[in-house]
Amino acid sequence: MGVRLTSISTPIGGASWEYTKAEERSTPLLISPRQKIKVFISSICGVEKYDKVRAELKTAIESTQLADVYTFESKGASTLPAGDHYKLALKDSDICIFLIDNADGIKQGVQAEIDVVKKYNIKALYYFCDEIQKEKTVLEQSLMGAHFAKSKTVHSFSELSQDSAKALIDDIVAVFHYYCTGRIVLNSGETDEIQAVDVVGTEKYQLPTIPKSTLKNVDKCKDYFLKFVLGYSRDRYLGEDEKTSEFDDWAIQFLPILFEGKSIKHFNVAMYLDALKAQQDDGHYQVVQIRWQAIQAYFSGDIEKCVGHLETALSLAKETNQPTWVIKDILVDLRNQHWTYCTAKNQSYDSTAQKELTESREELYYPILDRIHESLHEKYIEGLYKKKTESPYSVTIGNNLDQYGQMLASSLIVSMYNGSLTHILLIYEKLRNFIFYLSCKFDDWIFRLNLYKLAIFAGKEKEIKGIQNTYPEILNQLTAAEAESIMAFCQNHPIKYKKLTSQLLAFGSVGDFLDDKSYKSCEKYIIGEIKSWLNSDTDVVAIGQHIFKCLSGVAYRMSQDMLSEICCQFIDSQYRRWYRDMFKFIANYIDLRKMSTDSAKALVEHINCVLDSEKEREQIKYYPYFLCVLRKQNRALTEKMDKKIAEHLSSFYEGIYKLETTEDENQDMPVFVKEYVERIQKSNETQGKDGFYFENDSCEIATIRSILLGKEFKCDADTMDMLISVVSDTILISKEGISTKLDAIALLICIVVKYPEDYTQNKSVYEKLFEQQKTIEVSDNSIISSNIDSISLKIGLQILYTAMGKDVCAEILELMPYIQGDVATTIAVTHLIVEYLEISDNIMFPSKVEAIILQNVLQWLHSEYADIRWNATRILLTMSRNPENYGIVNHQLVNLIDSNSVYIKNLIMRHIHKINGISKETKEYIISKCNQDANFVVRMVCNEVEKDIYEE
Repeated sequence: MGVRLTSISTPIGGASWEYTKAEERSTPLLISPRQKIKVFISSICGVEKYDKVRAELKTAIESTQLADVYTFESKGASTLPAGDHYKLALKDSDICIFLIDNADGIKQGVQAEIDVVKKYNIKALYYFCDEIQKEKTVLEQSLMGAHFAKSKTVHSFSELSQDSAKALIDDIVAVFHYYCTGRIVLNSGETDEIQAVDVVGTEKYQLPTIPKSTLKNVDKCKDYFLKFVLGYSRDRYLGEDEKTSEFDDWAIQFLPILFEGKSIKHFNVAMYLDALKAQQDDGHYQVVQIRWQAIQAYFSGDIEKCVGHLETALSLAKETNQPTWVIKDILVDLRNQHWTYCTAKNQSYDSTAQKELTESREELYYPILDRIHESLHEKYIEGLYKKKTESPYSVTIGNNLDQYGQMLASSLIVSMYNGSLTHILLIYEKLRNFIFYLSCKFDDWIFRLNLYKLAIFAGKEKEIKGIQNTYPEILNQLTAAEAESIMAFCQNHPIKYKKLTSQLLAFGSVGDFLDDKSYKSCEKYIIGEIKSWLNSDTDVVAIGQHIFKCLSGVAYRMSQDMLSEICCQFIDSQYRRWYRDMFKFIANYIDLRKMSTDSAKALVEHINCVLDSEKEREQIKYYPYFLCVLRKQNRALTEKMDKKIAEHLSSFYEGIYKLETTEDENQDMPVFVKEYVERIQKSNETQGKDGFYFENDSCEIATIRSILLGKEFKCDADTMDMLISVVSDTILISKEGISTKLDAIALLICIVVKYPEDYTQNKSVYEKLFEQQKTIEVSDNSIISSNIDSISLKIGLQILYTAMGKDVCAEILELMPYIQGDVATTIAVTHLIVEYLEISDNIMFPSKVEAIILQNVLQWLHSEYADIRWNATRILLTMSRNPENYGIVNHQLVNLIDSNSVYIKNLIMRHIHKINGISKETKEYIISKCNQDANFVVRMVCNEVEKDIYEE
């Protein structure tokens, strides 16, 4: 008797078979798996040929008993809107099959589903039919090397249903085969031998005797944390019971106060204290009771009462001889909340609690809690170590995060049990660390989103910027609903100034992603709070440092009149502390031409008042460039301002201001060039003399280069000869820093390309640089090196020699690997390459050098540093001049639009219609995607670009 297998499932499914012996054959024994794969079929809807193929494909797949298939038309009525219904089904699917006819292209609905699949890393099979149109779509080209996706081209539309069903089954069988042969490993969950203990009595533990520990019966809190982190509830295994306890139940009631904006009134502190009283020693309980009064006051927003209760708790703890860790834990609470109180009251900070902590000789430790945190950090290191050392040929599926959730839950429950406000609030940081750990291991969108949300909530601007740079998909994939959730999460701050701080940072970070209705509501609230702060004598001064950073994030979406009004109110209030931020903001975001005449006049008059005041005028010296910007925007309106600048800031007026605003460039620019050449010469002689080094902020060499790049500028031969000689000395003999020498190289390259006659006249100077290249070095002075390695100087020289026509391909090939991993040096080198290629619209590297640069560009485009990606994109755009790069450039531009940030998208849009080598299909794809982008600024720039094209 034989057995014939009739169907097979994944490791979590089942199988069906039938006997093959003739006399025993009967109805096949079918075993349908309890859990099936969820398949989503995406294609154009409402067109007969697509509807027919989808129906056939659905039937073919479901006949295997391995999968359930979602098609829009097969579902009945729902209480959800149609759009929400299919999007939820798509997000919940295991795999999506796309059916695309090249002749029909990618419709908006299908494109939206493609974006969802890419965002959430959903496995996908793409089927393209070339029966009518053989040319590949931009989408098909972009799938080259894509993760989570396979694609195939069929030659007949009728083949789509059969081929795609077969491919799905092949994939399922392949996964099972790889699992059986050990190439796919089921994750063991990184479980450690960690002792589970009860929270009762943990206050009596001594650190040296505590094993690796977590609390027993904390499933409710554990599941809450894991749902927040993962975005969905964890299913329990068959027969698995929820393990919970009284204090787990109390903690789950407290969590909404931390994460859902609920009031402390929803938590019955009195009953919780009764539960504590029944378990704790009387002396410890009496202290914890007062500490919970402090917690209650904190979450009610009364920081003064909170500090008072903590002082009472400290006195009682000392009087009753509580353990040292209890006293120190209260001191930490008192120090932190005293700082909050002083900030809220605009008082100087002088905490006796901090002095007592500093003077104590005994190390601070927290029984059980420190051990939990130590175990948690050990698991992070172990997990990252495994990821780094695992075989590249194995795929791990599944991941048990229960122990992490248990430890986070244990941390909160122990903190509540002992009334530790600091450790209760630290749960945000502990959760952020966990999410960062997961972000290092996995690419799931929810981890990036929550990491961003918690950074904004913490109110740390550098951290927010760092996450934006490291994870560019945040500024690419964020939706209006997710942006609104980030704004709402800020409501969890009970202290008013902390809440406003995070709201300002949130609005500046995600305001451009909000839909119109939510944006208007948030803008009204934020502007109201800013004006209230400006008109109050008692509001928290520290709020001021966040206002212009907030406005910078939404400046293109906000009315210029409103922005002008806020600047005027800052000046009226004489908030000189924030003038520097305001002046930078005006230079970057204010445009007198885009506001009403009254608003423009009011702003200029207020600037004139600042110029008239000696005290306020001092602040302008730190950032005077905004005056140049205003002058160039409206000369008629700024005549009076111009005279005041000449009167009060004469040195600035005759220098940078005149350079930036002159209308007679032919007369004034040669004078500036001569003056700057003299300064460069003097700097060459004095830099490093007698061991004295200084940093030059005026950047004369870079300024001269900018002047030379001007279309109308011409300089006499004597001045150019002197310039070339002095700048070559900067490279050859001066002790200038690396940045200055790189500027000198960029200037000499500019002269070679744009002023060939002057280059020919001074060719001997250039040849000297080539002949003496081994003697050229940079002064080893870390103060002025900007972390840029000297290898960048060697690469810069080779680029200069390339411009001179020298064959240095081998040298560039040898040097380029040395900058990999060195961020500052890579930024410097990529910037120099950009400067070379953007001198003119037809400049190109020799073919061999270009191949080396292009190879590196393809790596730089995926850097986690925004500056490197920015420079790499600019280089890529210029390389489209070479027809041989046509395919590579178009492919990479599509990928960048699909995956990168607002800044990269806008850069691409500003250039694609100005350069050759970009296909019509690529341009249409980019414009189509950006027209539907979630970010307001991307849509705005897209409209401007389309308008410019139409007017041309």
